[in-house]
Amino acid sequence: MKRFVFATVFVLTAAPAVAAPPSLLIDCARPVLPDQQAVARLTGLDNPGQVYAARARLMAEAGRACHRDGAQQVRIVLAPQAERARALAAAR
Repeated sequence: MKRFVFATVFVLTAAPAVAAPPSLLIDCARPVLPDQQAVARLTGLDNPGQVYAARARLMAEAGRACHRDGAQQVRIVLAPQAERARALAAAR
């Protein structure tokens, strides 16, 4: 069974930092792949193949968000519905 990762991508312009849930911050000027352990912590995935694929999807989403006007940074935050979906998948 494939598990999909749902994430929320926020485009940050020059806003001050706010206390936020666990997230990944991507600098649009110099995008760097986050390490797989950070993606695993964010998504809750423990399969290396799934983490690798999730990281690729998240970076593609961040790349699209970086192309928006004025985007300097992109913060990737796990959406609440993904937590519920993961709990439902684990219960099956």
